[in-house]
Amino acid sequence: MGALRYFLRLSARRNDLEDRLLALEYRRLLLDDFADDLAEDDLRGALGDVSSEIRFAKRRHRNR
Repeated sequence: MGALRYFLRLSARRNDLEDRLLALEYRRLLLDDFADDLAEDDLRGALGDVSSEIRFAKRRHRNR
């Protein structure tokens, strides 16, 4: 049960990051605001980290 809870927590975190990235892109589209390049880089980096951790957790769970 702990592995499932961990996976669901990571999935929720990834969904939150994807939503924030989408909101940033939408705001840029509406306002032509390209000043938050660092915010996008941070979000993309965090999203990549969480996605990698999810892949690692899946692989580790399969090998049990």
